[in-house]
Amino acid sequence: MIAAGMSAVLPPSGMRRRQAEPPGGARWMPRIVAALAALLLVAGASAQVEVALQPEDMARAALGTEPGWAGVAVWRDGQMSQATVRRDGVDGRLEPVPVSGPAPLFEIGSVSKLFTGLLLAQAVERGDLSLDDTMAQLLRGKIGFASPQVAAITLRQLVTHTSCLPRQFGRLRDMGAVVEQLRGWNRLQLMEALASQRLAQSAPCPARYSNAGLALVGELLAEHYGQPWERLVAERIAGPLGLRDTMQQLGANADRLVPGWAGESRGEPWPMVAFAGAGGLRASAQDLVTFGRALLAGRAGPLGPAAERMLAPLAVYQGREIGYAVFIHGPPQRRTYTHDGLTGAYRALLVMAPDTGEVMAVLVSNAQAPLPEMAQAWWARRYPVSDQAVAVDAAALPPLAGIYEVNPELRLFVTVVDGRLQVRARGSVFRAYLPVAPDVFTRPAGGARIVFERDAGGAVAGLTLEQAGNRYRATRTSDPAPRPEVLAQGRAQDYVGRYRSAAVDGVTIGFSVRSEAGQLLVRSSRFPWEPVLPLQGQADRFRYDLPGAELQFERDAQGKVVAMVLHQRGELRATRVDAQP
Repeated sequence: MIAAGMSAVLPPSGMRRRQAEPPGGARWMPRIVAALAALLLVAGASAQVEVALQPEDMARAALGTEPGWAGVAVWRDGQMSQATVRRDGVDGRLEPVPVSGPAPLFEIGSVSKLFTGLLLAQAVERGDLSLDDTMAQLLRGKIGFASPQVAAITLRQLVTHTSCLPRQFGRLRDMGAVVEQLRGWNRLQLMEALASQRLAQSAPCPARYSNAGLALVGELLAEHYGQPWERLVAERIAGPLGLRDTMQQLGANADRLVPGWAGESRGEPWPMVAFAGAGGLRASAQDLVTFGRALLAGRAGPLGPAAERMLAPLAVYQGREIGYAVFIHGPPQRRTYTHDGLTGAYRALLVMAPDTGEVMAVLVSNAQAPLPEMAQAWWARRYPVSDQAVAVDAAALPPLAGIYEVNPELRLFVTVVDGRLQVRARGSVFRAYLPVAPDVFTRPAGGARIVFERDAGGAVAGLTLEQAGNRYRATRTSDPAPRPEVLAQGRAQDYVGRYRSAAVDGVTIGFSVRSEAGQLLVRSSRFPWEPVLPLQGQADRFRYDLPGAELQFERDAQGKVVAMVLHQRGELRATRVDAQP
């Protein structure tokens, strides 16, 4: 999905030497970029959600307690059903929106990549382009490449994220620069960055998400056909399918774009130019369901053979497969096709299940809304795991504790608390797993299954995580096993509440703290829930997952927590203002 779903809490110009940088600045960019690449794997930082199958229930779950709008459309059992809900403001009441008149519009972020993928599939089906065409061939005489490795990148590698290109061009030091590139770059800037880009190795690389790569596919298609990407979408996809609500430029429809939010703060739309092919469309949930149905109809449907071509696997992508920019989950007999999206103030998800014919689109106008958690509950139903626990010798659990690495961006932390196996990924809290067989554990609520693997000598050497139709292999590292970091329930509740800082250059920062199973989670006005872990031997002090950011809570003479101080390249003090988050 689009990187940098949240903008910096404090603007760069407002940073003072002794004012802390709220989590999400330059040093936090890798964490956020990695997290937005996909739905959370082991457990999200937000609270668990139970999701019924009716659109209104799904919309309520997707928006959670956040302000904004949520729209859901579902094609199931041969009919379309839909619902929209809204909450006006932080303290507003969640209300259903009558289904009448023009549908509300949302930014769909990286779901736009599916339209770019389909345009490429159509071009290949016609014989206009080949997946093996290189950028040197497609841009001959138009730009010079500083790197032969970049010149040799193919359309296949661009559309499957195996091109070795970075997520964004350049060495961007903060989220503001990422957002500026996504929102502000024109075609000339994109091509200049491509010309100067250098790579240490030749493609293909192991799949790594790249907005730059799909933006280039969009621009290469526009260059080949001599038409803007937006017009190609309108003439070759939206028009034939009757997608009247799908567009890049809003024009007279500007008032139909629902207000965007980033947590408790108002968010701004992200108009895109050069990156439109990676995330520039606005649409309704109903239009996305119509689009998904046309793809599932295959060669017999309105899109013809290109739809079938688009959904065919082309490469492996981090535990699953990928077609023409579409993620492919599950085994061949029970595949699911998906993509999600995230911009500065909107979230989106499109899911297509060919075995049942179900198509689901969920759109939310708050970048911090718990749509990933709602989706996780859906995935748990789609690919259920055993909930039948078996007896296990308590002595068999400690040898499983350790740190396991899927890739540099995804590590799984395994520990034992009160005789139960607990697992978390970076950015999430520990959650208990059930023993269902020797060396096999599940978390039914998240649809996750972990199988520990042993070497010839019987020592635990790795694990396999299965979730949402994906399969991830992790190797055990030599790092020491994580210590249990769970607070007594009474102590955890001491910190729960709302906190607010003094104004810094006119900006007031709000923080919320909540507890889940004895673990604290904190968020700021514009940044999502993040776990904080207690520092051993230091009273009331906690650390974030990445180094360089810590929280110190302060107590009054009666021992009540009255303030918190964020330490991150300075200090930012926030006073407690409410006992409940």
